[in-house]
Amino acid sequence: MKRIAWLSLAVLLTACGAEELPAAADGTDLAACSDGRCEVRVATGDRFDCPDLGTIEVTIKDDALEVANRTDDGQGNRSSLSASGVAGHELSLNGQLFTVVAVLGDEGVLRVGK
Repeated sequence: MKRIAWLSLAVLLTACGAEELPAAADGTDLAACSDGRCEVRVATGDRFDCPDLGTIEVTIKDDALEVANRTDDGQGNRSSLSASGVAGHELSLNGQLFTVVAVLGDEGVLRVGK
C-alpha cells in the first residue's frame, strides 16, 4: 500500500507541473565566465566579466533573459549593447555568443560561448 501512495504522489507532483531549471555546468560560479566560456545559473542583477566586452549584466523578465553591456568612460560618453531571448535562443553581443538554456521565474541558465 505504501508503494502505491508514493507512486500516486510522484504522479501528482508531475501532473502539477513541478518544474526545475536544468543543472548548470558551472553552477552559480559567475567567475567561470571570465574566459568567455561557461554555463551558469543566473538571476536578475547578476554581473560577470567577459573578454572583449567587460561587465555583462543579467536581467530576467517575462520568461526572457537579457544580457547587457553598458559602459561609461567618465567623460559623458556612454555605450550600451543588449540582447534578450527566451529559452533556446542564441544571442550575440559584438561576436560573443550567449545561449539562453532555460528560464523559470526569476532565474535562468545561461551558456556563454559555443
